[in-house]
Amino acid sequence: MNVRCSLIIALVAFLSTTPSVAADPGLTRLVKKIQPAVVTLVAYDVQNHISGIGTGFFVSPRGHLVTNFHVLGGNYAASVRTHKGKLYPVKAVVAENKAADLLKLQVDIPADEVAWIPVSGRLPEIAERVVVVGSPMGLEQTVSEGIVSSLREIPVIGPVFQMSAPISPGSSGSPVLSAKGQVLGIATFQFVQGQNLNFAVTARQIMALKAFAEPMSVSEWTFAHLGSKPRVAEELCRKGFRFSIEGEDRLALEHFLKATQADPTDAEAWSGLGSCYAGLDSTEEALAAFRQAVQANPGDEVSRFRLANFYSRIGRYDEAIAGYREALAINPLFEAAYFNLGLVCVEVGRYAEGKDAFEAVIRINPEAGPAHYNAGLAYIRLGRFKEAIEAQKIVIRINPGYAPAYHAIGAALNKLGRPRDEIEAYREAIRVDPDFAPAHHAMGTAMLNRGDTPGALDQYRILQKLDEGMARNLFDQIYPNHDDTAPSKRAAPQRKP
Repeated sequence: MNVRCSLIIALVAFLSTTPSVAADPGLTRLVKKIQPAVVTLVAYDVQNHISGIGTGFFVSPRGHLVTNFHVLGGNYAASVRTHKGKLYPVKAVVAENKAADLLKLQVDIPADEVAWIPVSGRLPEIAERVVVVGSPMGLEQTVSEGIVSSLREIPVIGPVFQMSAPISPGSSGSPVLSAKGQVLGIATFQFVQGQNLNFAVTARQIMALKAFAEPMSVSEWTFAHLGSKPRVAEELCRKGFRFSIEGEDRLALEHFLKATQADPTDAEAWSGLGSCYAGLDSTEEALAAFRQAVQANPGDEVSRFRLANFYSRIGRYDEAIAGYREALAINPLFEAAYFNLGLVCVEVGRYAEGKDAFEAVIRINPEAGPAHYNAGLAYIRLGRFKEAIEAQKIVIRINPGYAPAYHAIGAALNKLGRPRDEIEAYREAIRVDPDFAPAHHAMGTAMLNRGDTPGALDQYRILQKLDEGMARNLFDQIYPNHDDTAPSKRAAPQRKP
């Protein structure tokens, strides 16, 4: 049996076992809209032979394309094949994040041939439906769907989520899309441990990519990396990252220790070591490793950002704030550093500084829903209630199903003395998420303040199933002088029919 025949049989077997996408009219419309932006990426070796195939997608009308770092790593040229079957050369590599396996390319393509996909700054929800459009095993423009099954933070990499949508060789670099067609992540990792485990790096890392001072051709970029670190250290780091993603901190620790020994100047290895120690609750060792990463590459804002994140995690907030500001001094467009700076400032009561940090994120990325939401919360703390409401309205425009935004509007309306509108805001929060306990608690309190004790008791009964602590708190408000009799045993007034 020749190689070509073997390949065909293998592809048929693959297709017969891959979950098919149901004939969903909404999904069909989404895929038709997205497909023109997704391309097959063809990589060429030093002899100009095809050495690999992956997927990429355009993220701007200027021909900027995002894919995985490993798709192009070690190659000397590349081209893309569009949905129409046209071939265009990759002109330059413009940005990278090797730890997150991300690469941004400039494609030499006419502007009227570019279809692009908006990138969302929000993290996916557990059980959220996602769609992957890619080129698995060289089959162009295939579609798979699934749900997000887990989400975790990898200190060296950032947020990573696991999904049930299958990815296979060639799917690397595929966009992972929401039901609205926004990029939530990029298909990156796959592990086989009795079952396929498919991972994606979130779109936040795409948005945080820092452009090179000067773009490089693919060959220049490859030559630069060939001399950047010992191959032994690079391989050890790669294995360490994979163990970290799987939660195997002790195994990852061994690889990162060896990597730092192989190349003591490797900031990624030191950061990986720090994340492992952090996962093992070895605080001093983690701090030492993260500090060493900064010393290894003082001009790297990401190393300073990771150190600041760890300071925040262990409650050393002043040092965290200083670390984020150091990272921003190196890269004033570092969106994640502004966002985390805002969170820490609010945590320590420095609300004006927190508000300024979130507003900086919004200037960089006007569609950053989490920044609008947290800016709105800071406005409430600062007594700027109308601005708080406007900020949350933007969040709702970006993500109409985000219950906390409606809840925050209710809190601002409470401060403005508009109880009827306040209660309606809480109703909207409950409408989009019936299990959102804070909205039930706030509505119960608001009803009680208006003299509607039966209404407050209705919310208390719901809270008993959602959050015992909030239920107890609301009960104490309803019956401030009650004895220790369990609330569930106390007879409660009933609404009249």
